[in-house]
Amino acid sequence: MELVKLVLLTFAFIAGYGAVLGEASALLCPEAFAENGASSALYVGPLKMMIEFLTPGVVIGLAIAFAANIGHRPALKAFFFVRPLIGYTVFNVFIGTAGAVIGYFATRNGAYEVVGSIANSMPPERHPVLGASWWALLASYAAIFMGGIAVASWTWQKRAYFEKMLSEK
Repeated sequence: MELVKLVLLTFAFIAGYGAVLGEASALLCPEAFAENGASSALYVGPLKMMIEFLTPGVVIGLAIAFAANIGHRPALKAFFFVRPLIGYTVFNVFIGTAGAVIGYFATRNGAYEVVGSIANSMPPERHPVLGASWWALLASYAAIFMGGIAVASWTWQKRAYFEKMLSEK
């Protein structure tokens, strides 16, 4: 049961982060989410990003859950991970924000070009905010997977530490 709780807890943090990212992206660039402008984009953005982060949330949740419970070492309960997952989410926010800033300036300075049908439907002066939104998403994916691997590795090491503590008694 702890496996399921931990997967759901991790998924809740990642999906929540996705919703916040979607809302921020929809506020910056509503054209990326809805053809008729900001009114529906503010609803579509968070929902779309929550769905977008469904797979990463489950994969990282499974990795952390297995690292916390599989094997002979003492298992860790799901509530143990609330603080680490808060830190993990803050890490994702910083990396996503850095990606947005890089994407904005890369698009504005011509190092990255927005192409496709969306580029034709938007005025060129709006392309930098679309680039920022896209790069924030890509940076968030990288942060989710890198941070998830780090939390799973930390979990495995923490279990080894707890095992050592118990064997010394």
